[in-house]
Amino acid sequence: MQAGNLIASGRDCHILCAGAGKVIRRARDGRSLEREASIMRHARRHGFPAPEVYDADGPDILMERVDGVSIADDARAHPDRLPEYGRLLAGLLGRLGTVRAPGWLPAADGCPGNRLLHLDLHPANVLLTADGPQVIDWADAARGAAAADVAATWLVLAAAPLDPALEPRRTGMIDAFLERVDAEAARRYLPVLGPRRRDHDHTSEAERARIDTLLAA
Repeated sequence: MQAGNLIASGRDCHILCAGAGKVIRRARDGRSLEREASIMRHARRHGFPAPEVYDADGPDILMERVDGVSIADDARAHPDRLPEYGRLLAGLLGRLGTVRAPGWLPAADGCPGNRLLHLDLHPANVLLTADGPQVIDWADAARGAAAADVAATWLVLAAAPLDPALEPRRTGMIDAFLERVDAEAARRYLPVLGPRRRDHDHTSEAERARIDTLLAA
């Protein structure tokens, strides 16, 4: 694939220009992204807002360029919107929970079920566009119980680092989120997903402490 200038760079992938309205998502470690591309196509075919995929070849996905700001970035400029964004995340998970996973998609350990799970649907992975929210970064997607996806987002909202100005509003965002989901069903998966997030190499000590507090509660 013909790649142009670097647009952005994350922990796992680079985003490069690829002509009008298109970008290439390229794995930094050279791993194949073809499975991720197939998942995005599947989600989009079932009416879920994921970027359109045009092609995939090894570490590259040629995909639609999505112009928008992430929930995380917009919240820094508009802290009062955090409860609104908690409800938005809950709504997206509700929609995704209706999508049956393709049979070839591996199951998430300890989360039996047949729904398509994103497992990393949090404020930095939702872009606000003129056509509505778009969910990106499907690298962790798996098959399982929809409530497990709710638990994965709950863990991020409860534990991920926030700007100091946003920290006092964290509880309001979580409360708004939990009002729109089946919290009791999700709670069963916190002991399954919590330790995995806690023990990840990129998890900070402060985040580990918040996860421990949530699991203890």
